[in-house]
Amino acid sequence: MLRILSISAALSFLLVSGAMAQSAGAGACVADIKKVCGSVEPGGRRIANCLKERVADLSDACKARMAELAAARKACRADVEKQCGTKTRRTQKVICLKEAITNLGDECKAAIAAAVTREK
Repeated sequence: MLRILSISAALSFLLVSGAMAQSAGAGACVADIKKVCGSVEPGGRRIANCLKERVADLSDACKARMAELAAARKACRADVEKQCGTKTRRTQKVICLKEAITNLGDECKAAIAAAVTREK
């Protein structure tokens, strides 16, 4: 059950670049988000855009985490589109991908596993 929850959290981060920035599970970036973009109102990808604009002000750990998640999103992009392309909301895609996890490509599965392992 914990593994499924970890995979679900990783999937939610992979689907939308703003998800990582706006989620409590952002790990290495929580302090950076508060420090660099704390005055930005959440929603509409505003925090993600703030982080992109201020990437030079982020800690090395946060930069590494963002790069890792961006690579995983890239590895999974085709699988997400194939499995859940008609879903428009992030929550719909997370639910869809949880149900289709066994149908994801090997590269995407490996990227998700790496993201889940890194979170621990």
